[in-house]
Amino acid sequence: MAPITEKENKMENLDEDNNPDDSENLWASILTEVQSSSGSASKLPTARTLLVLGDNECGKTTLIAKLQGVEEPKKGSGLEYYYLDVKDEYRDDQARLNVWVLDGDPHHTGLLKYALKQETFSDTMVLLVASMSQPWSLLDTLNRWAEVLSDHIDKLRIPVDKMQEYEQSLVRCYQAYTEPGDGPIATQGPPRGDINPLHPPASGSDEEESLPLGEKTLSNNLGIPIVVVVTKSDAISMLEKELDYKDEHLDFIQQHIRKFCLKYGAAMFYTSVKDERNCDLLYRYLVHRIYGFPFTSPALV
Repeated sequence: MAPITEKENKMENLDEDNNPDDSENLWASILTEVQSSSGSASKLPTARTLLVLGDNECGKTTLIAKLQGVEEPKKGSGLEYYYLDVKDEYRDDQARLNVWVLDGDPHHTGLLKYALKQETFSDTMVLLVASMSQPWSLLDTLNRWAEVLSDHIDKLRIPVDKMQEYEQSLVRCYQAYTEPGDGPIATQGPPRGDINPLHPPASGSDEEESLPLGEKTLSNNLGIPIVVVVTKSDAISMLEKELDYKDEHLDFIQQHIRKFCLKYGAAMFYTSVKDERNCDLLYRYLVHRIYGFPFTSPALV
């Protein structure tokens, strides 16, 4: 005779007991067991975080509101918290991506300790935001906030071996990059399991086939994935009309931003909330990099 399972015992007890309150409690406990038995590996992780850094008036809050689908952004001060709803329609699952936006005033940099901690480091991606409306200060802005981020990471006192793992995972992302086909968005959801797309583990084949990086590529490896977002790209037409900017001026600016990105291993996006330019593309890249969703748009070089 097959042994009676714990769940069958519960069902027998449910039939014997006519108390409706007890019945509801018992059904609730059975449902809880079923949900827990499905395993957390089938769910989108809930601890993933986006940290947004940049000067005041560079469009940080407006950009996040656009990614949220909010018409009128509400601006605060100090360290603001938002979230993005992330849906995996393929598996009928969803999660909230935590978003911290730091005030551009240098006096507020001490608040970073609440947004980026040693425990949350591996689950965090950083957005460095600068505005095309003031192209003469773009590089200074990016360098200043990268230095703020670097100083804060040093204060976290992450163990050397763990930091080396984080740094090597960013190197692997560069070395393992393959150009995706430019086509419709895949319908398949992100992979499940314990793999963190922000810091993918090494595999034997990766180590054997990987090529060395260029001399200046990831020369400032902070161990955390970074995306550089140049907002208000619609200002280019104003720069051309009112300040007589030519293509060579814009190429010069872009060249130096790309060199910065290479140095920190950062992806780069030019966005315009006003013209709805590349905001959807940025969102799809973020959920790809943070959760592992498919991403089919090739890099523009």
